[in-house]
Amino acid sequence: MIPIAIYADDSRPAFLERKRRLLRDLSPLDGDGRGTLTLTEADGASRSIAAIYASGAEGAEDADSAGRRWITYGLTWTCESPFWLGSEFSRTFRGVGDDTPFFPSGVPWVVSDSQVLGTGVKITNPGDVPAFPVWTISGPISAATFTHPTGGSWTLTRNLSAADVAVIDCRERIETAILNGTENLWPNIDEAAVLWPLLRGTNAVDLVVAGSTSATTVKVRLQPRYLSA
Repeated sequence: MIPIAIYADDSRPAFLERKRRLLRDLSPLDGDGRGTLTLTEADGASRSIAAIYASGAEGAEDADSAGRRWITYGLTWTCESPFWLGSEFSRTFRGVGDDTPFFPSGVPWVVSDSQVLGTGVKITNPGDVPAFPVWTISGPISAATFTHPTGGSWTLTRNLSAADVAVIDCRERIETAILNGTENLWPNIDEAAVLWPLLRGTNAVDLVVAGSTSATTVKVRLQPRYLSA
């Protein structure tokens, strides 16, 4: 439940327009009634939650609740998920580290990208609860098996060229596998697949990609989930 006050210092018509605009925004007759509640702190940090208006806009007209240019509501919302969402972030991993010279000519030392695919890849979920990632795989590859030590695994078996991009969306109530934005990849996902979440804290996962080159990348996008705003 969120208390809301609407008022206008200049005129009653201005007040009525604000009130009516709010009621239009709450109406389930326009679209599916879903909206997003966002709490923003003074430092700019924000968390949001998807919500559907449930009740409270009936209002009251007693002297303590309304006047000619003001009214208060106690709006109640229904949320499909109990968790607030933080800012989304991403990390990119390469199939093979690109070795590039670092020291002056004649010194045989090189520096490689440490964020490479393989076993024990560490990904941190800063939220309070498990969160489901979105994986973007840019070819070339012949197969990819992503495993969480406690959550299971899933395997994509499909030859991807350097121009192909596969997106595996593990989020609840979404769960899609799409190639190049159009083609359904579910027939190429193993039947026993578990689209596992990343647990709270640091996760050491196996991102094993066959047929990869230095051009192959895997990007993980994650939106942390929190118990409160």
